[in-house]
Amino acid sequence: MFKTEVRIALGTNNHAKRDAVVSATGVEPICHAVPSGVSDQPLTEDETILGAITRAKNVLIAVPDADFGLGLEGGLTYDSIHTQQWYLFSVCAAWDGKQLYVGKGLYFPIPHEIGERLLQGGTELRHIIDELGSTVGSNHKEGAYGLFTNGRITRSDVFRDAVIAALTPFHSALYK
Repeated sequence: MFKTEVRIALGTNNHAKRDAVVSATGVEPICHAVPSGVSDQPLTEDETILGAITRAKNVLIAVPDADFGLGLEGGLTYDSIHTQQWYLFSVCAAWDGKQLYVGKGLYFPIPHEIGERLLQGGTELRHIIDELGSTVGSNHKEGAYGLFTNGRITRSDVFRDAVIAALTPFHSALYK
C-alpha cells in the first residue's frame, strides 16, 4: 500500500479498473480517460501491453502533477503452441516519467467460440459478456471473469493483481 499523499493518475474512467487501483494501493486515483492507441478489443499480448503503456504515458501527460500514470488494458491472446486456446488477461503499465514497469494478471481460458467470434471482428468481449449474462456494462462490474466463475473472480480482482505487480518495483527496497 502506498502513502495516501501519492497521486496516481489512471487512464480511464472504468469503475472496475478504478476499484482495482484503490484495492491495490489504498489511494483514490485521478481518473482521466486517454486513448490507448490500440484497437478496442486487443487480440494479442503485444497489442494489449502497448495499449496499457500508451495509456500510462498519456495520462501522466494529461495529469502532470501525478506521481504515477497507470494504464490498464484487458486483452485476449491465442495460445497456438500448447493448448490451442483463447485466454483473457489484464495488464497494468506503471510510468513515473522515467521508469516503466508492466504487471500482468492471471491468464484465464475463455470458451473457444467466443475467441473465434472476436477474431471475426465487429464486436468486443464486453458486448458478448453483456449478451451472455443478460446485463449491461459488465466491463464496469465483474466482467467476463465474474460471469465465468459465478463471481469468485472479478475483473477488478485480476486488474488489482496487475496493479500490485506493476507498482511493486517503485516502492520495494529489493528493486533499489
